[in-house]
Parts: sequence; C-alpha cells; structure tokens
Amino acid sequence: MDENYEKRGYLLEDFRLFHLKDDRGTKVDHHYHEFCKIVLLLSGSGSYTVEGRRYLLLPGDIVLVGRRCVHKPEFEEGISYERMILYISPGLLAENSVPDYSLEDVFSGKPGHVLRPAEDIRRRLRSLAEQLESEMAASGGENAILSRCTLLRLLVEIGRAMQRTGSELPQPVVPRDGKILEILRYLEANLAEDISIDDLAGQFYISKYHMMRRFREETGTSIHNYLSDKRLLAARDLIASGTAATDACFRCGFRSYSAFSRAYGKLFGVTPTGRIVQALQSDDFDE
Repeated sequence: MDENYEKRGYLLEDFRLFHLKDDRGTKVDHHYHEFCKIVLLLSGSGSYTVEGRRYLLLPGDIVLVGRRCVHKPEFEEGISYERMILYISPGLLAENSVPDYSLEDVFSGKPGHVLRPAEDIRRRLRSLAEQLESEMAASGGENAILSRCTLLRLLVEIGRAMQRTGSELPQPVVPRDGKILEILRYLEANLAEDISIDDLAGQFYISKYHMMRRFREETGTSIHNYLSDKRLLAARDLIASGTAATDACFRCGFRSYSAFSRAYGKLFGVTPTGRIVQALQSDDFDE
C-alpha cells in the first residue's frame, strides 16, 4: 500500500471556495477528505481518479467527490489549469436536506463522479459559482446569508443537471490497449490471489517493464497501487455488508491483518473496525 495515502485538507467552516489558476501541474497522491468537494474545471484538461475510476476532463466539467472518497487529480505541468473548488461539510448537506430530497445524493457517485453539463446549464452553473465567490468575498452578515443560499441553489442545480437531457455523465476511461484491459479484468477477478509483477508479465506474455509503463499510461497509476486500491475498496464493501473485518482482509488478498488494518486506516481514515485514525499533518488546502 502506498504510504502517501492520507487525509488531506481541513474544513473548519460549513464551506469554503478556492479559485486557482496555474500551470504547475499536480503532484498529489491518492487521498481523501472528511468533507465533500466540487471542482469546476474552467480551463485546461487532465484527469481525476475517484474511487479507482479515472475520468478524462474537459473545460466545463464538474467533478463531484464525496466524503472519504479516495481521489487523485492529474494535470500536466505547462498547461494552464483554472478551477473553482468548493469544500462542503456533510453537516451542511444534512441540515439542508428534506425527507424526499437529499443534497448528499449529489456526491453518491451512483450516476457518476463527473458531470458534463449542456452549454446553457454550464453557463448558469458557472454564473452561480461566480456569484457565490463574490458574496463570500464581501463583508457583512447579509452576504454570509446570501452565500449560503447561493451554495444551496448551486447544489440543487447540479442535482437537476445530472437528471436533465442534454447533460452527460462521462464514463470512466476504458484502456485502449487490449492487453492492459485483459490485465485489469484479471486483477478484478483475482483480488484474493497472490499476484506478483513477474507472474503477471509471464501470464500475459509481455515484458514486465513494458507492462508497467503501459499500465501507468492507460490507468494513471501503478499496478501495485491499482491492486491495493481495488482490494481495500472491496474489503470496505464487504465490511459494510456485515462481513467481519478479519474475513474481509483475507478474502480480498491480504496476508497480514496488521498490514491490512494499517493500509485501510491510511486510505479511509478509520480502522476496519471503525475506530477513527489520528489525522496526519496536512496542508490547509489540497486538490
């Protein structure tokens, strides 16, 4: 398991907004937050991996990352990348939901983690985001109230756009390399098996170095990290369905419960039995 996986970013208020533009690219490992996040991509192109699924982004796309969803942005250095990023507390979402409409559903990932709105909807959502930015920058209690109202309207409009004809929900990238696609299917079907890079290369009659390079090019991550993510995500689903943590550990390919517990805590912020892990030191802001 990649030891760089950690909880990153803090949110002490109900919501925060960042408007950033640079060409430095991203150098961020897979991580998660204790809050929900919206990314409005204004310019540039790159990818976002959320819960093991990698999405290629275009200007105007909206990325929706739920609480404790493991994710990683990837934008190349030298390409101008402008985005508005919203941190939103789960408490605010719960407090402003009603029995027949939950704002938290926007971040469920069930329809997808990326929204590509139709042009008219895209303009409306950007206008709301800019209005929110202006209200948050202004002083006075009335602007604090207005900004909250604008945020809630933005969330509702995003939820509507996800159901509206003309908007798209881009699907995760499927590798174009047939050999890499075969390897992905094999890994998915054999999570519980002891899989080494050498054995994998031998089984698919491919040089291991070529295989590792092509795998990273197609998926945006290494074979080791991909397999670790998939095993941990599968274990989390088993535990959520009532499977004992020890059983989930070994059913998902881990040979040591202590190693599994450490990796699980690094990725999800809680141990397999639900104890909250002490947060590592992190930046105030993170992608």
